[in-house]
Amino acid sequence: MFEQGARWHAYYRDDDPAYRRRMLDELCMLEPDDGANAFRLWLYKARYEDAARPGQPVDRFLFQCVNFVQLYGTARIFRRSAAKEVRESLALMGFGRLAEFGGAGERALYWELRNAVARYFRTCESPGYRRGVFGLVGAGESRGAHVCRDAWEMSLGLARRTRLEDEMALWNRAVTDGYAVLDPQAAERFAALDRKMSEKR
Repeated sequence: MFEQGARWHAYYRDDDPAYRRRMLDELCMLEPDDGANAFRLWLYKARYEDAARPGQPVDRFLFQCVNFVQLYGTARIFRRSAAKEVRESLALMGFGRLAEFGGAGERALYWELRNAVARYFRTCESPGYRRGVFGLVGAGESRGAHVCRDAWEMSLGLARRTRLEDEMALWNRAVTDGYAVLDPQAAERFAALDRKMSEKR
């Protein structure tokens, strides 16, 4: 459903904003437009550009990975306010524009989300993971187990707690697909956690 050409695959694999912008401009000129190039440009600007702070590095989509993990906790008590913030975040990431671009737009957004999620998981590999903005790893919990829990909480867990399974479906697929390729056991580890958390409901 979300297959793409080799050149676009390279674009969505890279995580350097400046290099990605050069690649995006080049691909829009050289590759046939599938109807979503204007949306890809919009997504780039929505993700990386901040008119209030020109020239300052920003990644709003990466921030939503962190934000959604935190909202999972918030939604346990404040479901409605958490759901409202999730909807606002999805709009910021372009979900409200999908109808304009059809299947090509959905594919473009899926891969942009996959790129952001992959960047989040690479951040989790750093020595400072779960410190500062990420918090702290729980006692007795390995880094791998906590990354899996993060992935579940920011996707299926949050969607169920806020009752936004349909609205978050594309985000959830991007997160679960992105996590599944981290290592050969990742998909089963995620599925096992989902079964465990579902039993607690």
